[in-house]
Amino acid sequence: MAIKGDIVVGIDGSPAARDAAAWALKDARHYGLPLTYVTVVPESASPDEKDTARQYLDVLASDLRAFGPDVDFTTLVEVGDGAEILARMSQKARMIVIGKHVPHPVQAGRIGTISDGLPGHALSTVLVHKPRFDSWSDPENHPSPHTRVVVGLDSSEYAGVAAIDAATVARSLGVPLLVVVGTTSLGDVEKVREQIDLDMAWLRAEFPGLSVSAEFLEGEPADLLVDRSADADLLVIGKRGLGRFASLRTQLGRTSAQVLPNSQCSVLLVPFRDDPLLARRRTVG
Repeated sequence: MAIKGDIVVGIDGSPAARDAAAWALKDARHYGLPLTYVTVVPESASPDEKDTARQYLDVLASDLRAFGPDVDFTTLVEVGDGAEILARMSQKARMIVIGKHVPHPVQAGRIGTISDGLPGHALSTVLVHKPRFDSWSDPENHPSPHTRVVVGLDSSEYAGVAAIDAATVARSLGVPLLVVVGTTSLGDVEKVREQIDLDMAWLRAEFPGLSVSAEFLEGEPADLLVDRSADADLLVIGKRGLGRFASLRTQLGRTSAQVLPNSQCSVLLVPFRDDPLLARRRTVG
């Protein structure tokens, strides 16, 4: 994940957002990146509601500084539509982090309600964080327990970028990378197998020491990825979308749009970028 910029975390009053805040703090510490925590309140919010949002963010910031005094982060309270504000911030962000949850009734600012929709509108990578253990009370480990990273892969370039980011995370965590390929909807299966073999060699060459394996499974890709998310730390998918505020299905592609609301672990949605590692990815003629 070589894109520069802040990690931006959407904060409301929910436990999932609080857990996502701790997750992002650990990620920022690991990569040496700045953080921005943002709470969005609607324009219709009363002065008391705005004060409550600010107070909550201040308390959260105080707790986070106790966890990570060496991490540079700022806090913002914005007024408007949560989806629009986070999508706008994604233009300069390295990653947007939001929790997967039912939003808090007062402080949500629609951030909670857009965890299935924002990834299709954001221009940056988006992590939809789904807590599977208490990150907040486990400030030293990121995440724990470690299992594996799963990525859906085909011959497209946007899937290639997703594989790069999945391999980066897996090597950072010291866990295996599992490449999942659904064969039911494929045309020339043997050609796809040949491409995946090339991709496995490519990933091993670019990420020495990383354990990489592939599964060729019958079934729809979305169903297979959701199934494999049950015992994964992270599920990584490339997204097709290039612009903001088109439909979710158009922006994410059919597989990603189906996986996102059903994944049993956190999901990293990766947009296409001109990554230098792609130039060394060989393709079947």
